[in-house]
Amino acid sequence: MKSIFKILLLLIFLLSSNVFAKYNRIISLAPSATESLYELDIDKELVANTVYCSDGNFKKEKIGTVTEPNIEKIISLNPDLIIATKEGNYKTVIDKLIRLKLTVYVMEPYSSFEDICINFQQLADYLDKSDTAKEIINNVKNEISKLDDDAKNINKEKIFWEVGANPIFTVGKQSFVNEYNKFVNGINVFEDIDMRYPNISVESVIEKNPDIIMLVNMGDVSEQEIAKWNKYKNITAVKNNKIYLLEANDIFTPTPKRFLNGIKVLKNKLNNTAGD
Repeated sequence: MKSIFKILLLLIFLLSSNVFAKYNRIISLAPSATESLYELDIDKELVANTVYCSDGNFKKEKIGTVTEPNIEKIISLNPDLIIATKEGNYKTVIDKLIRLKLTVYVMEPYSSFEDICINFQQLADYLDKSDTAKEIINNVKNEISKLDDDAKNINKEKIFWEVGANPIFTVGKQSFVNEYNKFVNGINVFEDIDMRYPNISVESVIEKNPDIIMLVNMGDVSEQEIAKWNKYKNITAVKNNKIYLLEANDIFTPTPKRFLNGIKVLKNKLNNTAGD
């Protein structure tokens, strides 16, 4: 009798927990969260996202930017789940949504490709898409391992990443972007800085003398930056015309598939003999 009672209690717990939860009105507050949902084949259930997110196969309502979402618009859409990220969304915004009694799932920051996979799997588990995520991660890891083998015999080159122009921000040790370097057999000239995106000076870049300059086209980083760096003729990357402009969506969308795509984009860029 006691065992039957325990089973009944367990069933009640499972039914009231997220194990069998089905969300039909999801709002994403970040491009990485949106892309994760698409990779997990959750498109129809996503009703709204930010102006920086893609619509996928179905038109989505826009609820503002990553840093300034429209709270009133979010409430009016009556979501049963909101997905936010510590990497992009302000804690004050997340806390406010929670205070309003909205269900919020918060994705952790990413410092490596492994972090990306872990976060992706955890979100999938929450949404009852565990098997889908496992298959995606396994396939991506297998393909990345082949690309990694391809890079091992290439001479390493020093790479400077610019992700902000005024002031200049680069990629540090704690950013998942730093991990792209090993797949193209490169070395991030600022990987010794134990931060995600440290602020650095032009003089420090000149001193590091990178072989390659990667400009990530986001915010104030644009084609004008190519002309700016071309003024510094003593930098090896400038001498050899190895300044490349990359699209932010190709590099800064931390999901398993997008990370793999980022590696391929970088390899294609570096296989060209001239910068963009």
